[in-house]
Amino acid sequence: MALETTHRYDDIINLPHHVSRRHPPMSRHNRAAQFMPFAAVAGYDAIIAETAARNEKRVAAENAPVDGVDEGWIPA
Repeated sequence: MALETTHRYDDIINLPHHVSRRHPPMSRHNRAAQFMPFAAVAGYDAIIAETAARNEKRVAAENAPVDGVDEGWIPA
């Protein structure tokens, strides 16, 4: 008994692309929106901007010199 090389989708690979008679094709804009999950969350961009601003303020405060001491000075 000889073995033949078969592939999983050989029976459908050359079929024409299905086009629905009932539903019109979706626009590229609407189709792309499906892959932008956070765009559907109202206020998400505002929350991200607020968090970034808060973190930038905190980092700036932590990097600010304390009591006028030079940054390179190390106590003995």
